[in-house]
Amino acid sequence: MYHDILLPTDGSALSRKAVEGGIQLAKRVGARVHGFYVVPQLPPDALDSLLHLEPELAQRQAALFSRMGESYLAAVGEMAKAAGVPCDCRKVVSSMPHAMILLEVARLGCDLIYMASHGWNGDHDRLLGSVTLRVLNTSPVPVLVHKTNVLIGPPFGASSS
Repeated sequence: MYHDILLPTDGSALSRKAVEGGIQLAKRVGARVHGFYVVPQLPPDALDSLLHLEPELAQRQAALFSRMGESYLAAVGEMAKAAGVPCDCRKVVSSMPHAMILLEVARLGCDLIYMASHGWNGDHDRLLGSVTLRVLNTSPVPVLVHKTNVLIGPPFGASSS
């Protein structure tokens, strides 16, 4: 059925539930999972302004988001390992997460994207978040959208107790 499943994450609680669901699906069908995190970057015009005004702040922000991504992807790897599912993870820097997700699908030859309906910035009154909607509308492969109660659990890196 599926062989390579991309699991984009932003570290939110809903994203964590989607990763768990994607790993369980991969286990059932014998697929490999690919954790993927897009380190947020300001659009070029805003980034230029910030670098001009506060270069240290821009560098600290980039380093913080990069470390957060490493933490989220480490959790993806641990969850996959615990389930006995082969996994690799990668992060990239971009102001366009939807485009990076599609490029990663092409780079890896994934045959499914399994992602949360919303992320950190999601307007939860809408059916889908903006990144999910863009991926769903432009993906060359099937997209399985994981929808669940937003308040269901902790984000990556947070204690569940």
